[in-house]
Amino acid sequence: GVQRILEAHANVKDLPLNDAKLQYIRAWQALPEYGIALFLVKHMGHKREELLGVAFNRIMRMEPNTGDHIKTWRYNTMKAWNVNWETRHMMIQFEEDNVVFSCLTADCKVVHEFIGGYIFLSMRTKDANQNLDDELFHKLTGGWV
Repeated sequence: GVQRILEAHANVKDLPLNDAKLQYIRAWQALPEYGIALFLVKHMGHKREELLGVAFNRIMRMEPNTGDHIKTWRYNTMKAWNVNWETRHMMIQFEEDNVVFSCLTADCKVVHEFIGGYIFLSMRTKDANQNLDDELFHKLTGGWV
C-alpha cells in the first residue's frame, strides 16, 4: 500500500497544482465504478439484500460484499419503470424480464429520479441552444411514466 502511494506521489510531485488535480480526476474517472449510484435493495421473492447500481446507460444487480456484477440491463432494453407508492416498491420492465424491489438506503423515488434523469439526458442533443423540455423532464423523473 505504502509503495503504491509513494509511486503515485512521485508521478505528480513535480506537476503544477492544476495538472496534478486534472491527473487525479482522470484517474478517478477511469475507475470501473465511476459515476455509478449505489442503492441497497431487496428484490421481491429474495431474502438477501443486494446492491443496485444506477449508471448513465445501465442498471446493475451487484453483490453487496464484493461489488461483483450479477446482472446488467441497458436502458435501451427498458420498456417501463414505475413506483407503487403504497408498497414503496419499484418495478422496472425490461425486454427479457421484470425487476421488482424495495429500496433500503433511500426512498425508491430517488432511484426513479436517477433513471428518469439519465434517460432525459440521453434524449438531448449536443445543440447548446436546445430548449429544456420541462414537461418531459418532470414526466420522466416524477413517476408519471
